[in-house]
Amino acid sequence: MRRRTYLFVIFYFVLLCRQGAEVEAREWEILGPRALGMGGANVAVADDATANYWNPAAYGFFKNASGGDYGKRTWSLLIPDAGVGVEVHEGLGEEVNRVSKYDYKALSSSPLTPAQVMDFVGLINELKVFSDNPNRSAEVLAHAGIGGEVGHFGIGLNFFSDLSAVPRIDLINISPFSTGSTFTIDDFTNPANYGCSSCTGGTALSSAQITELSAFLTGLPGWTSSNVNNFTIAVNYGLTQGGITATSDTIKQIETTASVATTAANSGGSTFSNNTSRLLIKGLAVAEVPFTYGRAITEDFAVGGNLKFMRGRAYHSAPLVFNNKLGNTLNSNDYVESNTFGVDLGLLYRFGDKLRAGLTARNMNSPSFALKPLPEDGTDSISEQMQVRAGVLYKPLSFLRLAADIDLTRNNTNITGNYKSQNIGGGLEISLFKFLLLRGGAYTNLAQSDIGLVYTAGLGINLWLLQLDIGAAMSKNTTQIDSQSVPDESKVDFSLSMLF
Repeated sequence: MRRRTYLFVIFYFVLLCRQGAEVEAREWEILGPRALGMGGANVAVADDATANYWNPAAYGFFKNASGGDYGKRTWSLLIPDAGVGVEVHEGLGEEVNRVSKYDYKALSSSPLTPAQVMDFVGLINELKVFSDNPNRSAEVLAHAGIGGEVGHFGIGLNFFSDLSAVPRIDLINISPFSTGSTFTIDDFTNPANYGCSSCTGGTALSSAQITELSAFLTGLPGWTSSNVNNFTIAVNYGLTQGGITATSDTIKQIETTASVATTAANSGGSTFSNNTSRLLIKGLAVAEVPFTYGRAITEDFAVGGNLKFMRGRAYHSAPLVFNNKLGNTLNSNDYVESNTFGVDLGLLYRFGDKLRAGLTARNMNSPSFALKPLPEDGTDSISEQMQVRAGVLYKPLSFLRLAADIDLTRNNTNITGNYKSQNIGGGLEISLFKFLLLRGGAYTNLAQSDIGLVYTAGLGINLWLLQLDIGAAMSKNTTQIDSQSVPDESKVDFSLSMLF
């Protein structure tokens, strides 16, 4: 009867947490090399001071004769734990490479040379691709911590940092040429702005392509027959001088450029020198001091929680993309520091020593940190909304542990609120001669498919009084950065601990 009662409590807790399943929250960070090596599964695994993060209910079974494997833990000390990770979302690396191959300064001077016509078309197309996908972003995640546990009580210091960057593209001020304060369709279609007067002799476009392009341009708002004719001749001449034979993709790029330019001209746009494309940077560095307590309600069921003092430094900056000064994107004027408190809760149920299941809810009170307001982004705070994660552990043999975790909340990243994270992962841990621990696993994001499967591995070495652990993760999918293929996601973690 008691088992049914506590199973009902756990079930009700799950339903309660699922009510906030779509709220904003940062990505659940994988803390500790053991968890990282096992595919991010640690809610029902953590049996040392790291349980203050993964599941404080484990403290209820520590130093408890009826706590099974947990009961053997009298005290533990996490001396240092440190990890760092990088995530590149939605092909950001490849897109940055494609944009950076264009000489922006050369395309910012009027008039263009005929050979620069296709470069101008290509740059506008790549900027349009950037603008069309708000989820293109990069994140740098880091954490570090120390902690101590004595029986049912614990205290620690955890530091988390999540810094994200996403482009905010200006497709209005995109002209290399302008006869006045604003850019017009007459400017855009003037052959003189493409380095020629009559522009005769173009052979890059076939007659069929000229007909197709002219029909498209005729349908654009504000284009006269003279505009259509002048632009078609100028582009044909420019492609020819650049040694380019037009393909169907070339025609599509020219049409896209003409569409973007039309919108810019009809919106009062001007030249590249006034372009306001920015790199929106937002991030949060939080130092948490958790005071942990756990209590075993029965031999099989325990609850635990953290009351955390939290000091946050929230970053907010929007440097211009085309000013070539992105090296100094953050300074002392770009962050605000504030203090608050957080509350975590964990539940843990044991089905003997072979099977156990747990639930953890972090930041149940949704602590918030002040953010420097920016005109480019209408937010003035970052909230640590509640995150909920469930996990199970199965121990079929004395030397083998199998574990799996899943996020029950769909967590939004800090930067845009568009990219979502809901990870599921699992792994195993093999103990060899109580000296060597081998770990492996994988995890993936159920909410977004761009990164795909991330493989993990780890190693633990028991050095009598000390235990050394390392873990790493690497995604299957890769991105191109400076002509080098790198994983879309990669992480590494290290810790040194004392376990008794």
